[in-house]
Amino acid sequence: MSARGQIPELTKICALLVCLGFSSGSAEAHAVDMRWRLFDQGTDALLAIADSDEPGDAFGLPFLHCKQRSGLITIEGDAKENIRAAMAEMIRSDQAPWISVTPDTNPETTTIDLSYSFMDGWRYRFALQSSHNMFERFRREGIIDFKFGKAQAHEEFQVGLDNVSKFLDLCAAR
Repeated sequence: MSARGQIPELTKICALLVCLGFSSGSAEAHAVDMRWRLFDQGTDALLAIADSDEPGDAFGLPFLHCKQRSGLITIEGDAKENIRAAMAEMIRSDQAPWISVTPDTNPETTTIDLSYSFMDGWRYRFALQSSHNMFERFRREGIIDFKFGKAQAHEEFQVGLDNVSKFLDLCAAR
């Protein structure tokens, strides 16, 4: 069967997953009763926006993950139009995709990756050392800010900061 013939079947599966609550999406779309939720998976840890602390697979963006005690945290989120446009400009001008993460004033904190899937759309991803200054603000206020070219991104969610603190402790290098 061709890939074209599989699209209706994939659409049915995607619709079923959404109905069952197994989709991920932005925290803004589900702001009511959403909170930071910690998934402690033994060797890995995941921090995501979720609608409860109860077990389940429904979570939103942004989310952070790490190997426990590795000292390296990866942040993933929805790559909105301003981020995609900044990446296009970087490609056109043959520049490296450096981002500056607040409160760092260094314009070359780390690089950002963009990816696309039919299920999730456009996403950004970057990694930082768990000792980066941004994580102290994130622990206190639930805020992630970064600048990429002319684009600025601001992710903020303040419910469940106790889980943010636990996550950062799990990720810290030992």
